[in-house]
Amino acid sequence: MSGKRSGITVPHLTRYDLRPLLRPLKGLKAETGKDGYITWTSTTSQSKFCIANNSFSRGWYMVEVLLDSDQSYLDAAFILQHKGGRKSQKLRLPIRNGRMSKRLLWFARGGEVLQFSPSQSVCKFTIRHLTLVRVSLIFARDRMRSRLKSRKLRVPFRITNRWAYYDATFRPAGVKVSYRDWVKKIEPTFWPELVENYYSISFSIIMPIINTDTLDAIKDAVDSVCAQIHRNWKLFILSSATCNKDIYFWLNELVCSDNRIELIGCYELSNEFSNLIDADSYHLLCPPRAVLAPKALSCFQYVLQSNPQAKVIYSDEDKLSESGRRCLPNFKSAWNPDLFFSDNYIGEFVLFAPSLLEQSNFTEFNLEQAWDYSLFLQVLRKLKHPSREIIHIPRILFHRQSFQDPATYVKSSQRVLQKYFNETECSDVSVHVENNYRVLQVCWPLKMEEPLVSLLIPTRDMLPILRQCIDSILEKTAYQNYEILVLDNQSVKPETLNYLSHLKKLPNVRVIKYDAPFNYSAINNFGVQHTRGDIIGLINNDIEVISPNWLKEMVTHAIRPDIGCVGAKLYYSDGRIQHAGVVVGLGSLAGHVHKFYHRHEEGYMNRLKCTQNFSAVTAACMLVRKSIYEKVGGLDEKNFEVAFNDVDFCLKVKEAGYRNLWTPWAEMYHHESISRGIDNTPEKRARFDREAINLKTRWSTHERRDPYYSPFLTHTREDFTLGLNEEAKAPLWR
Repeated sequence: MSGKRSGITVPHLTRYDLRPLLRPLKGLKAETGKDGYITWTSTTSQSKFCIANNSFSRGWYMVEVLLDSDQSYLDAAFILQHKGGRKSQKLRLPIRNGRMSKRLLWFARGGEVLQFSPSQSVCKFTIRHLTLVRVSLIFARDRMRSRLKSRKLRVPFRITNRWAYYDATFRPAGVKVSYRDWVKKIEPTFWPELVENYYSISFSIIMPIINTDTLDAIKDAVDSVCAQIHRNWKLFILSSATCNKDIYFWLNELVCSDNRIELIGCYELSNEFSNLIDADSYHLLCPPRAVLAPKALSCFQYVLQSNPQAKVIYSDEDKLSESGRRCLPNFKSAWNPDLFFSDNYIGEFVLFAPSLLEQSNFTEFNLEQAWDYSLFLQVLRKLKHPSREIIHIPRILFHRQSFQDPATYVKSSQRVLQKYFNETECSDVSVHVENNYRVLQVCWPLKMEEPLVSLLIPTRDMLPILRQCIDSILEKTAYQNYEILVLDNQSVKPETLNYLSHLKKLPNVRVIKYDAPFNYSAINNFGVQHTRGDIIGLINNDIEVISPNWLKEMVTHAIRPDIGCVGAKLYYSDGRIQHAGVVVGLGSLAGHVHKFYHRHEEGYMNRLKCTQNFSAVTAACMLVRKSIYEKVGGLDEKNFEVAFNDVDFCLKVKEAGYRNLWTPWAEMYHHESISRGIDNTPEKRARFDREAINLKTRWSTHERRDPYYSPFLTHTREDFTLGLNEEAKAPLWR
């Protein structure tokens, strides 16, 4: 622990290592591992240790905890048992797996019995570090002030009040917000003040009706339009030839009752429907499978006035249950082209700028189930700068009443997307629907002979995992044109040196010595200088190939001119997910989303099955063009020797104008940290903390809002559940 913070010096800190003092009290089983550490199994939600020392005197302490667990987050707590029958005090400390966690403890009287509850759930864990450090009152006051200010909370002067406020900031990491509570308590705080003006932006609302739409659903949708706070709108209802008679009669009565509503039949549709609506208004697609939120049009107007360049706008949505209760929220990514090609995550409810729908084919709405997808693709071809012209509003503006059949919709999507590629310069792209999947696989062509790929594998001894890695590449990889560069970082064991000598005899393997202390960034930068390929592959030596087409899949993306880094789908040894994309800002740094999900799960809104863009991907298995690697200066070997070098690199690539991409169609095992080990020494922890600070300083990850991740989802876990949004930051558009 640092002796300085904000100019406050804490000399000669008294430090207690609590691990030898731990005595299991309840629900804990011990097993000593090969590394000498004890692996504990928590068999109950109330497991706890007693700390066999009653000599802690009155005053302030900082507790430091580092656990390795099979869970992403642990809801730990320290329990102070007071003398004299007073009620015990439970002080929470959410712990992130493999990261140091700290908080203040206050022994108000001295002599309290201290207990440690590592988790509120059944799990396995190893205690790598558990230390209690005596600190001064001045230091404690400063730490509390800093934490409260960072959360924009009031900082009371009285120490007892400040302590109460500080303690309340440690919410359990495992607590999940129910959507019902979110709608009631959190959502209302994020609506802007919307000033209405009837003579401002006008909206033409287009409501196509197909033969599966019910009269009740249509009535609800029309009522939601009529209930809009913004009043400058017209509603165009498109009816098909197969429209139910009862619905048709009701629609005719509706048109007679409100001159803002117009009914357009099949004949008009076939005669250029786009000429029948107001060319100067914004066109909102609104099928009767959902109802509009009362402030929807007002919100669209507010965003348009601030973003005159916007051509297409979409929002988040949720579902209405049969009883009318809101449920199943869909908090969407900002514009994510590759996710859109895999799955129409944007949906049917989209706002288009004037003139964009001119000459668009509306007749498909009753012939092709994915007509909305087709329409969006037609518009996409007209946009010059989609990343600037497509705007996402992270607010729930639509409440779905029903969904289209996913099986038939995805088949229809395959047809319209293939047609889109056939009519563009990407005619060699093929689109497939995988069995039992509700998403598309877009296969990009090589368009040339297989480019040479240089796979860099740093290693130091650890022969079994190195052999497993290289054998799996050589035996299972279908792609032929690659070379392997084993970067030998001071291996000394005879069996390793013999194996490296054997590798030198292979035609596509080279062994290059790197004789310097371990620095992951420096080793790879050194290796890149010796590569012959146009594409660089950064590969950890604890990777094991699963899918034979992994390299071809990644190469076809890496050669796309607008793509930067390409990442793979990685599993732990037990088949659970280790990497499925990196979200910047998780845990104030960056985190692997969907971590610990099982291999065949679909994930949040099918995202575990979709090729998509992410801000970063892990360098445990990453491909990137050599020209891009050199353009951004490679990995930062000064500020990120071991940790976060891949996040920093990906953000540099993204800043240079490229999209980073993750594909689920390249699968590998990542036997994580077998080779390097974990950060369990004071030197390694200090290095990790230093690199974490560097990442925050350079990229403001503690404040950054990742465009591919909703601000309303948790930033303390990797599971896409609802978050508390403690920082109260949710932009109205992005």
